[in-house]
Amino acid sequence: MIYVILNTIRASFRNGPTIFFSIFFPSIMTFFLGTLLENIQVADNAVGELNLAYCVEEGGYSANDFEEFILSLDEDSTITAVKIPSEKLDSAAEKYSAAVELNGSEIRIYNGTNAIQNRTVKALMDGYNQTAASYMSVAAVNPQALGSIVLSEDNLVEPHDFGRTRSMMDYYAVAMTVVIIFFGATIGGAEAYSIEHSSRTINRLNISPISQTGIFFGKIIGLLPLVLVQVGTVMIVSTVFFGAHYCVTLTENLLLIAMFICCGLAAMSIGVLMNLFFPKSNSWAVLMPIMWIILFFSGAFDGDICIPGFSEYLPANIMLNAAFDLTVFSRSERAVSVLLWALGIFAVILLTCWIKVNTRRKNV
Repeated sequence: MIYVILNTIRASFRNGPTIFFSIFFPSIMTFFLGTLLENIQVADNAVGELNLAYCVEEGGYSANDFEEFILSLDEDSTITAVKIPSEKLDSAAEKYSAAVELNGSEIRIYNGTNAIQNRTVKALMDGYNQTAASYMSVAAVNPQALGSIVLSEDNLVEPHDFGRTRSMMDYYAVAMTVVIIFFGATIGGAEAYSIEHSSRTINRLNISPISQTGIFFGKIIGLLPLVLVQVGTVMIVSTVFFGAHYCVTLTENLLLIAMFICCGLAAMSIGVLMNLFFPKSNSWAVLMPIMWIILFFSGAFDGDICIPGFSEYLPANIMLNAAFDLTVFSRSERAVSVLLWALGIFAVILLTCWIKVNTRRKNV
């Protein structure tokens, strides 16, 4: 079994394409994307001045409240609210940051060209909707309580500083770590037995006194150093040489590393399972297109590229959201959940692989 482990380790680190795409490629991409896109995609964006157009289609008490809310926004020096007729709504994006329309109980937003300002207007309207819903709930249960409500003159929302200005380098340091897990770990696992076939050593391995179970677990253990090196290299290089930041505390960083390693083990086990069923297949030709599609629509290369109802279910997107929750907001719930799911997937696939190698007839 020791021979299988050492041979797997040597084969993994002698494979030029695997080393390039699992270690050097993510490190290079972290530098270039984090540096070149810093002036295009800013991690901490300022909203700037907001020129907001609005239209009220129907009158009534709710319409008056809505217009009063919009006009209260105009009291801010950075927001200008202008009332326009409904026939000008379709062309409002050419002149205004965004436009909103109240038609009965429905609020419609006409987005402008600035994505940050569009999200700001959406957040403002969501806030108004939540306040109006709370008001109606209280009015339905206890209308007299509305008269006793006194709003504070103090600011109800206070800014909170995370202690660090986030950069695009921070974003891509996390994103490229996810890339390395999908590319390196999955393809590395998918070549566990293919290397033996390509080097024509599979027959010698099968007739050796080592059991099929011993060979399998030797392969798994031999692939572990590759997963550790993949995750560690990108995180160390991006931190030491590129100045990227991950988590604030040591405990959070250890949790992040543990999550990445467990996800790497799960990805590697998926590759090994595929290789057991298709030992002579070209893993690069099969997996590369799939990996690119998953990573592209998960936001690994651009956070704005996503398909609603599809991207949020992709494993790379789930990993990214869990990592950003931990690195930016110090929320560990998603990271712990992803870590446990990854361990569960690794255990189930390991059991499936073990059953597969023990039911396969030994070729002599």
